[in-house]
Amino acid sequence: MRTKSALRAVCLLSLMLSVCSVIRAQTLGEKIDAILADPALKNGLQGVMVKSLKTNQTLYERNADQLMMPASNFKLLVSSTILEQLGPDFTFKTEVYTAGEAENGVLKGDIIIKGGGDPVLLTADITDLARQVRAAGITQITGNVICDESLFDKQRLSWGWGWADLTYYYAAETSALTLNRNTVDVFVYPGKTAGASAEVKLVPDTDYLTIDSSATTGKPGSSNSVDVSRVLGQNIVRITGSIPQDQKVTRRTAPITMEEPGLYAACVFASELAKLDVKAAGSVIDGKMPADAKLVASHTSPPLSRILALLNKPSDNLIAETLLKDLGANVKGEGSSSAGAEVEMEFAKRIGMDASELSITDGSGLSRMDYISASNLVALLSYMYSSKNAKVFIDSLPIAGVDGSLYSRMKGTPAQGNVRAKTGYIARVCSLSGYVTTKSGEPLAFSILLNNHLCRKADATALEDSICVLLADLP
Repeated sequence: MRTKSALRAVCLLSLMLSVCSVIRAQTLGEKIDAILADPALKNGLQGVMVKSLKTNQTLYERNADQLMMPASNFKLLVSSTILEQLGPDFTFKTEVYTAGEAENGVLKGDIIIKGGGDPVLLTADITDLARQVRAAGITQITGNVICDESLFDKQRLSWGWGWADLTYYYAAETSALTLNRNTVDVFVYPGKTAGASAEVKLVPDTDYLTIDSSATTGKPGSSNSVDVSRVLGQNIVRITGSIPQDQKVTRRTAPITMEEPGLYAACVFASELAKLDVKAAGSVIDGKMPADAKLVASHTSPPLSRILALLNKPSDNLIAETLLKDLGANVKGEGSSSAGAEVEMEFAKRIGMDASELSITDGSGLSRMDYISASNLVALLSYMYSSKNAKVFIDSLPIAGVDGSLYSRMKGTPAQGNVRAKTGYIARVCSLSGYVTTKSGEPLAFSILLNNHLCRKADATALEDSICVLLADLP
């Protein structure tokens, strides 16, 4: 009898252990697999990898070596490469030179504004340059205002960008002389009466772009149907539709791009000079600074550490593309995207990334010809975590539920204030790669690349967030 009781106890214990084993079998891998099995990702492709930065152990991988389109996760490559190559304190200079002699305030020659690859130059900086010129005693220029953007090549756009994107701020043309991200803001105001033409204002105010507006003022309470675009290949801003007469808030559209943005910056410079009663008799033209030109004004950009935060937190494509050419100019002596890509590829090989799982076309990830694997992104993140520049790099990334492109995501979860990661999105591509810390304080690097799904962006980002919350909640 006692033998039977003991046998029952052993069987019961065995059953309990079996049940516990089944429960424990719901591993991290199975939980992530369950998230990725969501119907929203049906027929799509997922490349995912999670790695412990404490033990160097891979905790999860799915198609980790598969080439995937990364969208803006590609900005991690240009950010890390330029930070390691040039250092966090590196700055860019925009300079003004004179060619000719100045007598009694009259410059008998040209004035040259020379771009130094500063991706964050603003109108206020151009105004300050003009003031420096005026302070140097120049009141009249007999020659031209010359735009020298020779630090970079003339390829304004990258391969693989969609033509439908080209008038919008996220596909701005590159130039060594960049101003306001090479865009203008367009404001549309209602007229005084219904039926009157709507009023349009460009900021900064410039005649470099032509306004072609058929927009009208609608009756009070009518719908706002104003649409703003740029004619492809031309500097013509087209405004159509109607704005209600009682519109309380000015309609501000997304910034619009332009052709040949370096000349636009030089035009704004000439305009700022004119406001200070410094008149130029000639025109604004493209050219190159002569060897004997004299420096009269200079502007220094914020340090690279600050520029990287301006790049990664909001995901700024123009900054990424400019920095790619800056890499080429400063390391290879050639300000082109291809030279910058060369520097990136050399860096990737040096830190242990697999070159066969990397194809570089641009700096921002807007191109559909960019390819990288999740394992390569995790290798990059792992390297940067131990770099002397780790803090600058990690601090440049959006923080879940706190700022940047992750501001509204993962709020009220263990991932809020914890996950630091780069977001990415283009049509049928959604990505998130970065760092997360578990409950026990173990740092993890992860990359989630989702391609070829037909679901909404919100559905894809929700699944990414679920994985991040799961990782943050690990014991």
